[in-house]
Amino acid sequence: MIRVYLDWNVVSNFKRDEFKDIREFIAKNKKSLQFPYTPAHFKDLMKSYRPDNDLFGTDLESLEYLSENHFMRWGKEGMEILMGSPKDYLEIEKDSEDIFSQMDMEKILNDLGDNELGRAVGGLMKSLFQLQPAGIEVTDENREMLQKMFPNLSNSSSMWDLMKGMVPFSQKLHQDREYYKDFRKSIGEKGFKLEPASGNWNVETVVKNIDQFLERLNTKLTFREYINTCFKHKKEPATGFEYYTTAYLMLDMLGYKPDKLPKTTDSMQNIQADGQHSFYSAYCDYFVVDDTKLRIKTQVLFKEFNIPTIVLESNEFIKVVKDKLHINKEGVHFINEAVELLEAENIVEYYESNNEDEGDTRAFKLPVFYFDFFNYAIYEWYPKQEGFALIFKKVFKNYSSFVYYTECERVIDRVTSFFGYDNKEELERKKKEFVYGESEVKFFWTFDGGVVILEKDKENKRPLLTYVVATKQKESVSEVS
Repeated sequence: MIRVYLDWNVVSNFKRDEFKDIREFIAKNKKSLQFPYTPAHFKDLMKSYRPDNDLFGTDLESLEYLSENHFMRWGKEGMEILMGSPKDYLEIEKDSEDIFSQMDMEKILNDLGDNELGRAVGGLMKSLFQLQPAGIEVTDENREMLQKMFPNLSNSSSMWDLMKGMVPFSQKLHQDREYYKDFRKSIGEKGFKLEPASGNWNVETVVKNIDQFLERLNTKLTFREYINTCFKHKKEPATGFEYYTTAYLMLDMLGYKPDKLPKTTDSMQNIQADGQHSFYSAYCDYFVVDDTKLRIKTQVLFKEFNIPTIVLESNEFIKVVKDKLHINKEGVHFINEAVELLEAENIVEYYESNNEDEGDTRAFKLPVFYFDFFNYAIYEWYPKQEGFALIFKKVFKNYSSFVYYTECERVIDRVTSFFGYDNKEELERKKKEFVYGESEVKFFWTFDGGVVILEKDKENKRPLLTYVVATKQKESVSEVS
């Protein structure tokens, strides 16, 4: 399946008349496409949450229809790949506790007071924090900025004062758009703001230009090193999720394509949600987004982090993705069709054999998703046997390293439908074991001059499709080199 990440504005506009062609295209090719949803979608969706809001219900239905329960999120151990409906996830989201109440130190220590020991521990910890200095010296240079962040902070403040001030600061920064915009402006007034013309920079040179900007400020930091300063007090290294989304926020803070937050309901959380959409899209083949600033900032980060996910606007979606769908050609032998996909300009790796009994090996990036799944092929020539093998694989060059069970099921359905499988009961049993079991399962077909094998890759458990062809016409297939 071709994995497509839709930004929230695309999901929300899915119901509109101007998206009619996209709706019809998706309906026609539903089994070939996959649209996972993430917590970032719910960050956007929940802004309009009211039981009497019909548009909220319509958007939720759109997300349900598109995602088909394919869910992914960043968890404690990294990316979590789950199956669950958006409607079920809504029940979790609407009852979730406000994160800022969880950060309130007074509340945290009070919650320890269910018994005498808990009250004693809570009181002791509070006393220790009150005795410890905050460790921040208020000077003429930083007074204005610190007053914006912690209005009650002074040179005599304790660590407890600082910790108590952290929650209202974080809450205002995240939820009050004017406070965030003013905070961003204050940073710019200190010199940490790119020139207005930076919005015209080519995405290929943005990070390089930011590096030069930071060098002129004598920070002795590159853009990546500047991001790392946000985590210098963390005991554990920053996760991939933290690093990427912070990089996205830094672009906004520095004034590169800053979000204007035009709506009264907008806040820093909009920018954070956009950063998360951008991050999650790196696990997909395509990112469809109509928000210009999100699209361009994503392209900047994809360039910097070598992420090959293709970023599209919604009006490009049908044309681009349609050309990547695999349609079996009528009247053309499937081997000839497969060999035609091996284009010389798409060779990504080449292995020259030193053994006269073995031929050279070439790896190709395919111009389509073969059977709407495989994106790379390996061509191996065997001169002694006068034959060759074509091995089709699913290879990830982006952040992803997983396939959903449903992807395996659908590629089995597609391949077995094409080559045929009369025993339906056996097919279902083997498919279930192939997808969910641990034992080795193979599907075999023979044809005049060769064999077809569908099996699991031993290393990553993804489907692997192999054509083994016996031929004496070496020249006819060597033309792919």
